[in-house]
Amino acid sequence: MIDAANAYSHKDFADLDDDNDIVNAIENARPVPAESPMPLYRALATSPDYPLDALGPILGQAARAIANQAQCATACAANAVLAVASLAAQGRADAILPIGQGKRTPLSLYIMTVLESGERKSTADSFALKPVRDFERELADAEAGLKQIWQVKSAAHDTAAKALHTRLKSDRSALEAALHELGATPMPPMLSIIAPGGDQTFEGLFKVYQNGRPSLAMLCDDGATFLGGHSLKAENKAGTVANLCRAWDGSRLERIRSLDGATVLYDRRLACHIMIQPGVAGDFLSDRQFADQGLLARFLLSAPSAVSLAGRLRNEDATAERNETAEAACNLAPYNDAIGRFLRAEPRWKNESDRSAGVELDSLPLNLKARALYIQFHNATMTQMAPGGTLQPIKPFAAKLAENAVRMAGVLTLMADSGATEIAEVTLADAFTLAEYYADEALRLSDAANIAPELKRADAVLKWLQDRKALIVGLTTIYQKGPYAIRSAANARTAMQILEAHGHAHLIPDGADIDGNRHREAWRINLGGSHGRA
Repeated sequence: MIDAANAYSHKDFADLDDDNDIVNAIENARPVPAESPMPLYRALATSPDYPLDALGPILGQAARAIANQAQCATACAANAVLAVASLAAQGRADAILPIGQGKRTPLSLYIMTVLESGERKSTADSFALKPVRDFERELADAEAGLKQIWQVKSAAHDTAAKALHTRLKSDRSALEAALHELGATPMPPMLSIIAPGGDQTFEGLFKVYQNGRPSLAMLCDDGATFLGGHSLKAENKAGTVANLCRAWDGSRLERIRSLDGATVLYDRRLACHIMIQPGVAGDFLSDRQFADQGLLARFLLSAPSAVSLAGRLRNEDATAERNETAEAACNLAPYNDAIGRFLRAEPRWKNESDRSAGVELDSLPLNLKARALYIQFHNATMTQMAPGGTLQPIKPFAAKLAENAVRMAGVLTLMADSGATEIAEVTLADAFTLAEYYADEALRLSDAANIAPELKRADAVLKWLQDRKALIVGLTTIYQKGPYAIRSAANARTAMQILEAHGHAHLIPDGADIDGNRHREAWRINLGGSHGRA
């Protein structure tokens, strides 16, 4: 009898009073027959392959090298290098959209990569960021010396200004002329920060923009830190989202404070790459405020399939592994050189003594054939956005798809030729290939975002039960020890009712004794189904 009740220990049965109790315990412990439960919802379509060739020789080769060396998803590596390339290019030029007399648009890209923990997101990011971190180190090493020179010049300027005030205080016209000749207070050296890490706030980025370079990047390999951080708390969320949208647009940035007044900054550029886990990404994709304020529509989204464990097996031959590492370094060299060359170019300030006025940026118009290709793609996109069209479910994203493609084309153009003066049709065609990939991903992920929260919580409970190989479970165990999304009796009960309706669980009418504790609400679990999705 004890052998039949495999969910109970000998001690459990020793505590039972009579044979009827033992029979009831066996019935409660016995697994449900392996019938075929219904899926909770339709599974997402398989992630498409990333079109690496469309990135061009420099970025495509770098993405391949990073994917091989980091052993991460190809799309993860591609997104990482594309974001860094956007950081490098956005400080050099704006693309010109063939709209009206020509509309300037930044080369800034907002990208989001959705992957589980352990999928080498941080490793890929560190490879892609190497030229940025190397340059930041160079700037930091020089910063102390430059700061000392600035302090000496500032002190000399202040001393000279005070002397003029003393000597010419009775002759205002002469004082004004002398101060004009003396010139403005020397500007401090720019900060060495280009791609700040950690829990970033837009308030912090604004301060870096005031005292640093006009082209920055928000590159988060742990997007949950940012999305759950100070910037996106309820009281700050609307302002942060609005500023991120303005930064993508290339609009002026403003900060108004009662103590230090109003500050307005022009021509600031921001590239963004947020790497995030699926659970947190679901919250981002379904956030109404992100959608209403237009932030979600600006992101190029990608949720690549995980790399199999077999694909991560290292070569046991040390020599072969060293050769692979050397080959990866060789393949990354053109990318590192190209990024470094752009970053080391000094900003062309419109007014060196007032950096808030912004910088001079080159123009990258489309050539004639590229203009015709743009109009064709734009019109096709508009048609597909109509009711019943392929892109109608992601209409806000689709409305910016052609512009995002031109931005990518501008980045690809400068990566291939730093002296380019226009975007060719071949490069724009590659950018449209990339845009179609991101559109497919946006459609796929919008399906996931539209799944009811109750179904997602039920799926999380089912996975948790399957991982535990639980044959019987009580309500309190679910909301006390179960998935993080389930932290109340009401949510746990709703999840189990959904699993009941789909054949994954069966309610035990009178409750059950489990591990010595009485559970008034308990279920027998059908482990015959491998998952809750079709």
